[in-house]
Amino acid sequence: MKSIFHRALGEQFHHLHPELQKKYGLTSKQNLMILGQGRMTEIRGTHPLLRPFLQVGTKDHLVFAERGKDVPFTLENYIYEDERGRETISWIRRFFFPYSIRGFDAAMRFDEEKGCIVDDLGKTGLIQTELDLHVTAEGGLYMESKVMNVDGLLSMANPTTSVYEHYDEEEGAFRVHVHAEHPVLGTLLMYEGTVHTEFLPMTFNNIPERGVLE
Repeated sequence: MKSIFHRALGEQFHHLHPELQKKYGLTSKQNLMILGQGRMTEIRGTHPLLRPFLQVGTKDHLVFAERGKDVPFTLENYIYEDERGRETISWIRRFFFPYSIRGFDAAMRFDEEKGCIVDDLGKTGLIQTELDLHVTAEGGLYMESKVMNVDGLLSMANPTTSVYEHYDEEEGAFRVHVHAEHPVLGTLLMYEGTVHTEFLPMTFNNIPERGVLE
């Protein structure tokens, strides 16, 4: 059984760094979850006067207004079959600011008809985006959103989000860079940092609804 990332990348998957192959090659049959812990060097983006408007996405763990440097971070990935039997992997991200904990969550699955990974954003998954995946020359993984829609109805070409991840041999950790950009408003959210990862046993009872924690 191939993971959703293996299916999306095809033969490119084998050009990933071995640690990235291990992480992105997991399937629900292996009964493992991924726990990542680290720090984001910097979280920035969006003009200060506009940041209060981002609070509307806080409840759905879609976006947040807080910004800072050296921010503690955790990531949980659960690989499971959703209610329609589709192989799915959740991304449960938590950012620990001095006076708040913010989430940025998603659930990814491979769409057979579109031949790409679809990312259901937030706890509700009402906002969806299609992803292009590429393997870089150094064996890193680059993901970029193509088309965004709201509950499958409204199609939007922007904003765009790019994610780049590679493995740092000296640090023994993954380095991540995430950038969400709007053509008019500019950078909405950017964060980058280092994440140390471990693989832990998982049973069905460990998986929250949609793989996403409250």
